[in-house]
Amino acid sequence: MSPNNNPYTHATNVYGGSVKAATTEQRSLEGQLLIKAAHKLESLKKRYVAGEDVPLLEMEEALSYNRKLWTVFSTEAGNEDHELPQEIKNNIASLAVFIFKRTIELLADPAPQKFNALIEINRNIASGLLKSTATAEKVEEGAKIQEKENKTTEASAPPATQEKPASGSSTDMQT
Repeated sequence: MSPNNNPYTHATNVYGGSVKAATTEQRSLEGQLLIKAAHKLESLKKRYVAGEDVPLLEMEEALSYNRKLWTVFSTEAGNEDHELPQEIKNNIASLAVFIFKRTIELLADPAPQKFNALIEINRNIASGLLKSTATAEKVEEGAKIQEKENKTTEASAPPATQEKPASGSSTDMQT
C-alpha cells in the first residue's frame, strides 16, 4: 500500500491540518484580543495625559475587559491538560497576578504611568502570538508546496522495472 493510499496517513493529514489550523486561529485570536485591550488602555492613558476627566465607568470597562482576558489566560494555564510547558504556564500565571494587582492600583489611584506596564505586556504577548501564527502559516504553506512537488515528482517518475532473478535462483535450475 503506497503512503498516498494509506487511510491512517490520510486521516492524520486531514485531522492534523485541522488541529494546526485551530491552534493557529486560536493564537491569532488571542493576539488580536490582547491588541484590542492594549488599544483601550492606551486610549485611556492618552486621555489622562491630556488632562481629560475620564469617567470611572469608562476606566472600569477597559480594565475589566483586560482583566477578563487575563482571567481566561490564567485559568487555561492552570489546566493540567494544557499543552504548554509548565514554565510558560507559570509565567502566564505570574503575569496575570501582576495585571490583577495593577488593575486594582489603577482603580484606586489612576495615573497615566501605571497603564504602561499593562499596555506593554499585552503588546509583547500579542506580538509573540501573532509572530508564531505567521510562522505556523509559513510552515504550513511550505508543507503544502512540498507535498505538491512530491506528487508532481511521483507522477513524472518513470515506471519501475522488474528485476531479473539472479542466476542460480530456482528459475534458472532445471531438474
